Order: sequence, then C-alpha cells, then structure tokens
Amino acid sequence: MWNSMLIAVSVAVLTLFVSTCAAFAISRLKVSGGRTVMNLALFSYFIPAAFLAVPMYKAMGNYGLLNNQWALILAMVTIASPYCIWVLKQASDKLPFELDEAARMDGATPMQLFRLVYLPLMVPSLVAVGTYSLLLAWNEYLYAFLLLSNDQSTTLGVALGSFLSADDSPWELLMATGLIYALPPAAIYYTFKRYMVSGLTAGAVKS
Repeated sequence: MWNSMLIAVSVAVLTLFVSTCAAFAISRLKVSGGRTVMNLALFSYFIPAAFLAVPMYKAMGNYGLLNNQWALILAMVTIASPYCIWVLKQASDKLPFELDEAARMDGATPMQLFRLVYLPLMVPSLVAVGTYSLLLAWNEYLYAFLLLSNDQSTTLGVALGSFLSADDSPWELLMATGLIYALPPAAIYYTFKRYMVSGLTAGAVKS
C-alpha cells in the first residue's frame, strides 16, 4: 500500500512539473519548435503501451534501475506526460494574452509570470491532469509487474495478482485487499470531480 501511494504521488508531482513547464513554454513563451515537440510526443500514443514494455525494461536495465521504484515512476511519467502537456497547452491557449502583456509591462520576469499569473489561473486543469496521472500510476499493473520483481518494492496491484496465481486463492484476503485498493482512487475522484470535467475539457471548444 505504501509503495503504491509513494509511486502514484511521485508520478503525479513529476508529471505536473514536466507538463506544466512544457505547456507554459509552448503556449505562453512561444518557444521555437514547441508545437513540433508536442505533436511528436502525442504521436507516441499511436504505439500501445504494452509494445513499449520490453524497450522500457531494457532501458531501465541499462541504467541500473530494475527493481527500483524509480524505474516505474519514470516509466509512468513518460507515458502520462504527453497527454498532460496537450491538455494544459489547450487550456493555456484560452487564457487572455493581455494578462501576460500587462504583467510584462509591470516588469514581471518569465518566472514571475509563470508563478503569479499562469499557475493560479490553471488550477482546475492542474488538478485534473494531476489526478489523471496519479490514478494512471495507481492502477498500473504491467509495468509494475515487469520492472519491480522485488517483494519489498512491489505495488498493491501486483500483490493482488499474486493472490490469483496461488493454487488455493485466499478469496477473503483478495476481496478485503481489493476493497482497500479501490478506496483511495474513489476518494480522490470524488474529492476533485468538480475540477475533472472543467479541467480536462478546457480549450476543447474554440470561440
């Protein structure tokens, strides 16, 4: 349980950091080549995540990260970031550029613009993509099973799978663990559900 929580929260924080900075640079700072990078990142979703499991395993092995929780964290950040960048970029495009111009006229640096103007206005979308990446990591089984074979670092989802692989499955333990496993994502979803729809659909309709 602790491993799953640690990995899910770490993935959410890192994905938020990467996607927020990338979306800000592409949408507000108009970094050269930013749209191309975003489109190439989205193109990666044409490849099913299961097909990337073996290359990801070899890459983590080359860096000595197998059986380390950082292997799963980095893999899930890689999978979640392109979609989160796209969502935040679309939401950022809807913000009035006059706010940026007014802040620059008052002497704001890009970092102050990011911290004092951009982040407060992007809260619903940030909550939405943070929740998305957290739940994605929480529910991940394939990469957790492949990259974490050590019992001390395994996640709750993999532990549930080991119950089913036993010759005599302990169904009472399986049901109890399944209930515990389902409670955190349900609580997170119902806590932030009012942000989910507005955050994920921000920028979906152009005026």
